[in-house]
Parts: sequence; C-alpha cells; structure tokens
Amino acid sequence: MLPNEQSIVSPPRLDQESLLGPPVRPMLTPEHAWRLLCRRTGGVISLTTFYRWINSGRVGAVRLGFRFMIPLPMLEDLIKKCCEGERF
Repeated sequence: MLPNEQSIVSPPRLDQESLLGPPVRPMLTPEHAWRLLCRRTGGVISLTTFYRWINSGRVGAVRLGFRFMIPLPMLEDLIKKCCEGERF
C-alpha cells in the first residue's frame, strides 16, 4: 500500500432492530381498552369505574401528557385474570 492510499472500510452492517429501534408495543386509549375488556370478559362495568381502576393502579397505564395509555400486554393480563375468576 502506498503512503497516500487509504484503505476502504465498509460501514458496519445494521440489523433490522438498529434501523427501526426497539419494537413498539401497541397502546390503547382507556375507552378502547374498556370496550375490549367488556367484550372479551362478558362483564359489564362502567367507563367511570374503569377510570377509577386506572387512577387507583388496578389497571396498569402510562401517562403521556394529559392522556392515559394502556399497554396491550397489561390489558391482556387483566383479561386473563378476570376470565380465571381472580379478583383484583
């Protein structure tokens, strides 16, 4: 190799996760989560009660600004507990 020549280095390979970032988990608004909970469990609870459960921590939620969002995996765990007859 001559002194003025530079070796050509190829850029590092990027895998799918590094390009897109970490996987995104679906988030639901409280109204959508409440509808899904009622439909999948066959139970009838009011939307007000569902919001009380969010505020008390019975339903896992994430606050984004002024809104609450409920991660789908947390809601599925709640539905599973309800279907098994567990009280929460």
